[in-house]
Amino acid sequence: MNKLATALFVAAALAAGATQAQTAAPAVVKTPAGGTVKAIQPGLFEVAGPRVNDVVAAGIQKITATPGKGFRSIAVQSPWGESYFGWPKNVKPVPFTITTGKPAGSATISAPGFTKDNAADYKAAIEAVVPYAIARTNDNKKWSQGSGQ
Repeated sequence: MNKLATALFVAAALAAGATQAQTAAPAVVKTPAGGTVKAIQPGLFEVAGPRVNDVVAAGIQKITATPGKGFRSIAVQSPWGESYFGWPKNVKPVPFTITTGKPAGSATISAPGFTKDNAADYKAAIEAVVPYAIARTNDNKKWSQGSGQ
């Protein structure tokens, strides 16, 4: 009986180790700015990577996209102020966060609900949100630097 219990324990420990080994680590990729982009969910970098580089280059500190908050669903933080806007038409609202910062030129993207099955929804959302966030940030930058145009 003692041998059976030991064998079951060892088998369970090996199975747990195999499960942990199968859990994919976050993807970390170098950026053109010399930093890194870390995608928390496996496969997320392939969907969002190029746009994350654009966020870093624009000087945006953080984009938080949250479904269901109306005209404040998307929050953008930058050294030139914050902006808020709603989801673009014909884009499925999906939650994601892009945070830039330390070290300089680096970013982390997280999308808790991201899976291979809904990757197209995330790609469409990121492709729609990021350029608009960059444009709003550029407007804030111009305004704060005194041009107002």
